[in-house]
Amino acid sequence: MKHKISALFIILGLVSNTLPLYSIDDYYNFPNQSYKGSVLYETSRNLCLFPFVATTPDPTREYLIKGIPSVLLSELRNLEYTYVEHPKANVVYHSFGEAPVLTLQEKIDAESPNVKRKKKEIRDENDLEDLRSGKKQLAPEKDPRYVKVTIKQLWNKKAPTPDEAFGLATKLNCDYIVSGSFEVKDNELLTKVFLYDDFEGKTIPFEHKTSVIRAYQEMGPLGESIREKLQGKDTTTVEVSTAGEEGALVYLDGIYLGKTPLVGKKFPVGKRSLFVFKEGFHPYKQEIQLEKGKPFPLDVKLSLKLSNSFISVTSNVESDVYLGIQYLGKTPINHIAIPSGMNRLRISKEGHIDSFRAVDARDNEEVVVDVEMREGKTDVYYKNKQNVFLDHTYKDFATYSLYGSLLFYVSYVYLNYASRQAYSAARSQVTLVDARAISSFYQNNPDEFFFWYGVQNSIIDNAESKARSLKSMAGTLPMENRRDRQLVGGPMVIMMGLMLVSAATFYILGLDEETLEFGYLPLNPSSVSYGQSSREGYGYMQFNVRY
Repeated sequence: MKHKISALFIILGLVSNTLPLYSIDDYYNFPNQSYKGSVLYETSRNLCLFPFVATTPDPTREYLIKGIPSVLLSELRNLEYTYVEHPKANVVYHSFGEAPVLTLQEKIDAESPNVKRKKKEIRDENDLEDLRSGKKQLAPEKDPRYVKVTIKQLWNKKAPTPDEAFGLATKLNCDYIVSGSFEVKDNELLTKVFLYDDFEGKTIPFEHKTSVIRAYQEMGPLGESIREKLQGKDTTTVEVSTAGEEGALVYLDGIYLGKTPLVGKKFPVGKRSLFVFKEGFHPYKQEIQLEKGKPFPLDVKLSLKLSNSFISVTSNVESDVYLGIQYLGKTPINHIAIPSGMNRLRISKEGHIDSFRAVDARDNEEVVVDVEMREGKTDVYYKNKQNVFLDHTYKDFATYSLYGSLLFYVSYVYLNYASRQAYSAARSQVTLVDARAISSFYQNNPDEFFFWYGVQNSIIDNAESKARSLKSMAGTLPMENRRDRQLVGGPMVIMMGLMLVSAATFYILGLDEETLEFGYLPLNPSSVSYGQSSREGYGYMQFNVRY
């Protein structure tokens, strides 16, 4: 019976302790909270290229071990995205509450409408299903089904077999593995390649025959087959011409396809951004739709970029003048027509240091530049130009000074803490602090009182002396001075200020005009079309579009 009564009390105790937990929902207002779930999908995958292995070892053919994957790499570089119909969900936020309408982020955005945030186009599986069915269309950079591919070259690793790829993929963080073997027979090269997909857990084989002499030149179709498989989506043929103006650079979704006339290039279907650029013409941009089974031919009529601005350049020695990548001639240059817009001017002569100038050419206006060329080597001069002491630049000393100010601030915080601790340590040693207790002690034990008073007073004086000493070493910042909000000087505060002034001084000394001009680059326009944005876009393309 005793045990039954004890058990009853234990159960009642547990129930009494758990009952208050039922009020947590009310305390945090959970019954009135309601959020939809949302999903964050994978954004990148790694493609690992391994060296190939010779079926029959031959020292004269060892160059093919790394040579074959290097050729395939040149084809795979154009692969920016891989298309995945069902991308992996990295983070899943589950719904909770009754009849959720908005996600947590949507509710935050609704409560603060003036705060600009990047809109998330795909929030859940329903939005993704709209993309699959064609109800919704997005550019690849916003579509989670287009996963960015990063290529890793693992030339120093042993070539794996298809059976070894499974364990190796996880170990080296490879979502895809490309490797294989080759065999040479009678001047014929037979290449066997396997593509391992770690997400699908399957291996896709490829074979290709070429001549040994022209192996690298004839291996393009093999690389294209692997790229098409990795793209993971139906492709169509893209053909672009530029109305007789050959040699224009063609890009789709930022991926370089080649020069015009462009024929027979395959690209995944869907909504795409086409970009065409040629020196001396306005950049051309257009949103296009590539459809399955329908080749996409386009003849672009580029608009000639009129040179309505002018420039004159003089120098103390005859030098070459470049505007962006365009050669203008040798100095002196007088009133030469140039395209309007932001660009960078470079004046160069062998045996002299290159001089750079920022140019903002405006319609019907002339830019006048006079340069004094100095003897020396450009690469050595600009590498060491800002060096103050040995290999340290103004920027280095500005950084060191900033770190120094942080070090003194840490010392300031510690000294203030030690000052407070001095009072705390003394407080535990002072036994009588109540006036009535002190009076009673004095009346009952007058002889002992004076001895006790001297000891207690000594403890307090020592604590105050130590605290004041530490505080005087630290100083006081205005934000911590509760009395009059004024700065109280101390070694730590003074050194903090000196380090900050030193950091600003070194930073300003490093920002001379020549350094700013050397680092100048044209602005990146948000969009390239006719009008003001194309004016800035032309100079930007000269510096950033390469093939």
